[in-house]
Amino acid sequence: MAKKMPKETDYEVTEGNVFAALGRKNADELLARAELLEKVSSLIENSGLSQSEVAEKLGITQPKVSMLVNGRLSEFGTDTLLHYLSILGCEVKIHVKKPRSKVGIFRHKGCIAVC
Repeated sequence: MAKKMPKETDYEVTEGNVFAALGRKNADELLARAELLEKVSSLIENSGLSQSEVAEKLGITQPKVSMLVNGRLSEFGTDTLLHYLSILGCEVKIHVKKPRSKVGIFRHKGCIAVC
């Protein structure tokens, strides 16, 4: 009986921020933008509207809607995604928490998250 050779994997399982695991700069921002894109995409897919109808309501082209639902993160900035969320009927709130003291300014990097 021949022994099975262990398979090599081309991926690594990670927990948390995949962008940080990949060593990307601004990993928090990329993850937040990806989460916003996922929310927009989910709302569009659950709307029951065609991509053309969604495009008209968002004021963009149907190919742009296709990019939204297919997760083309590089095509959309945070401000654009927040704008689409508001058009889609979401209440978007941004909470900024200042450092506890002046000493904390520039000492440690803050974080960006979508809740």
